[in-house]
Amino acid sequence: MGFFRRGFWQKLIIYLTVILEFVLFVLAVVAIVNGYLNTDAAVWTVVILWAINFVCGIVIVQTNAEDSYKIAWLFIVGMLPIIGPLMYLVLAHKYRSLRQKKYFSDYFGIIRRGEQDEAVIQKAEAISFGAIRTANYLRKATDSVLYDHSAVTYYPFGDDMFQPMLEDLRKAKHFIFIEYFIITPGKMWDSILEILKRKVKEGVDVRVIWDDIGNVQSTPVLYDKELKKLGIKAHVYGRVKPFIDVRYSQRDHRKIMVIDGHTAYTGGANIADEYINVKSRFGVWKDNAIRVVGKAVYGYTLLFLATWHCKFDRKSEIDYNDYKPEKYIDEIGGFPISNDLVLPYGDIPYGDHPAGEGTYLSILGSAKHYVYMTSPYLIPTEKLITQMIQASMSGVDVRLITPGIPDKKLVYELTRFNYGRLLKEGVRIFEFSEGFIHAKTFLSDDTLATVGTINLDYRSLYLHSENGTLLLGKNIVAPMKEDFEKTLNRCHEVTLEEWKKWRRKKGILWGFLRLIAPFL
Repeated sequence: MGFFRRGFWQKLIIYLTVILEFVLFVLAVVAIVNGYLNTDAAVWTVVILWAINFVCGIVIVQTNAEDSYKIAWLFIVGMLPIIGPLMYLVLAHKYRSLRQKKYFSDYFGIIRRGEQDEAVIQKAEAISFGAIRTANYLRKATDSVLYDHSAVTYYPFGDDMFQPMLEDLRKAKHFIFIEYFIITPGKMWDSILEILKRKVKEGVDVRVIWDDIGNVQSTPVLYDKELKKLGIKAHVYGRVKPFIDVRYSQRDHRKIMVIDGHTAYTGGANIADEYINVKSRFGVWKDNAIRVVGKAVYGYTLLFLATWHCKFDRKSEIDYNDYKPEKYIDEIGGFPISNDLVLPYGDIPYGDHPAGEGTYLSILGSAKHYVYMTSPYLIPTEKLITQMIQASMSGVDVRLITPGIPDKKLVYELTRFNYGRLLKEGVRIFEFSEGFIHAKTFLSDDTLATVGTINLDYRSLYLHSENGTLLLGKNIVAPMKEDFEKTLNRCHEVTLEEWKKWRRKKGILWGFLRLIAPFL
């Protein structure tokens, strides 16, 4: 029954706890008025609640979270003095348990298997200041590696990616790794699954990961068991259980497919029919993806193996030589020759550095001429808003494309609220008139870009496991710039006057949404 679908119990518990909070408040007032609760007991109750809230407030303020995130939780704790601290404890804190510290150590132990060629760093220095600056940041923040000898194909739509992906899957001889936030049965997944079935029979090692929350209303319960019966090694990330814990908000939002160590697909598109415009939910679905061939594929392989090993298969030993591109690259004619450079990177909860936010800040901070951005949501941190404004005021042409048709109405309203400060300082904002834009890209000065899974919202920037690809070089950035400029012709540019009219109509709603922005 839909009433009892996955995710129901978590929502029910949250709703019931809030209702219980107000019921207890009303009962306390009634008890005091009617003399059932003496004054001393009432005073001590207030003192205890105040002490709990005070301690919780100190804990929240002392964390290194974004200020607006802290303010939102301080508001929740203040409004719900009994349930609020409990909600923060189980839903929002970022203190690492011993188990999480172990995961953190093992994860980066795998990522560090990549070896940096210093000659490649010298190539990056010759491309641009912004290129080497952002690449160096990511190398230190995520232990990622910058690669040469890698060819990149950019797909402006998920539709464009679909057939090449199927062709590459059909050629697989050794292993196929798939890690996606959403994998939904339909034309896209069913076509992929038919190939995977054949490949398993041919002896190919096929592994699949998807996120349980991402597939709550689409993928059958225990679908992983169905795939295992077919010989596919399948796991569900963060399986939903009928209780709340901090992991509920920490999802695997990645999109990675690796084929035989030499070919990879990634970007914004998930594996579901709306991403290839077979199914229309919100008009035209504007997404993107890239196909990477060559040395850089090892970066995606390590990202996948880190999730697989640390989450699902800790006991197995990994022979990393079995997954290096060098072992299989001759099957496609050797490594590509290219002057462009590629850096695959990942971001995980509890990391010391929010790499997605840091990458965006670095690109904005080092731009000389322009920064073009696309994002389905605009719920950025204060640091990102400030950096966008600073870049614009410095003479950089800063442009952002967001959806014209929303997938989440409240998030859409909050996105529009956040236009205001940016428009006032010269940032140009466009809404994709024909539908929903799901691509997450930053590109700058014809030489630097990133494409991946990281939205401009708190969940992607702080709570989720994400991945992106830093692209360095004119040839590799050119098709992304061309796509952006073509997309502008299908957009409506939002003016400051238009935004002010919206504010007069929706000021109260926007004010409330701003307060709870980190939870959306």
